[in-house]
Amino acid sequence: PPPPVVPRWGLGDALWVWFAALAVAVVAGGLLVVLRGPFGPGAWDIIVGMVAQNGAIVGFVAIVSRAKGSGSLRRDFGFVVHAGDWAWAPIGAGISVATSLAMVPITSLLRHPPEQEVVRIVGDSRGLVAVLAALAVTFVAPLGEEVLARGLVLRSLQRRFEPWVAVLLSSLLFALVHPLLDPRAILAVVPLLVLSLVSGIQAVRTGDLSRSIWLHVGFNALAAIGLVLR
Repeated sequence: PPPPVVPRWGLGDALWVWFAALAVAVVAGGLLVVLRGPFGPGAWDIIVGMVAQNGAIVGFVAIVSRAKGSGSLRRDFGFVVHAGDWAWAPIGAGISVATSLAMVPITSLLRHPPEQEVVRIVGDSRGLVAVLAALAVTFVAPLGEEVLARGLVLRSLQRRFEPWVAVLLSSLLFALVHPLLDPRAILAVVPLLVLSLVSGIQAVRTGDLSRSIWLHVGFNALAAIGLVLR
């Protein structure tokens, strides 16, 4: 048999993938502005930006896998979705509810709690575009974010640290990067941290991203459905 492939990818690759995907999203958003004219950001910006960024993440991670790994996203980063793991989606929704309730004592002290930009824009949308934005939040974002956070980042850390340390560090990075891009997402750090810890544990236990993707889908779906209904 051929000798096993020794992976050469690491955290440096996660960093350039993240920045490159952001650049792709910015370019896609700029093209949308040219097409639509100088109007304020709307749900189409969310849809285009999310599809562009997360699609770019998966594409760039595939390049990393081909250049520095086995060439398989599944073997290198566990990127696979099993239909039988769908039951983890309600668990993700439960994490969203439980952490939101736990944050009530803090949010009740604030006269105007900060709301994520994506939440505000999708909540102000109507009709088909609101539904499409909700679908992008529910299904597109988890794919790109999980292959980067629980795939490339977590597995890179596992090669350096004990599994529990790798899960904790990758979870902190995942939770803190959201307010870095949108300061109004500061109250989402705790829910995202809990989601990331549970997802990271499942990714380590199973060796793939299926459960973590379903957890993320359920976590995002609850908020997306609420926004559409609102």
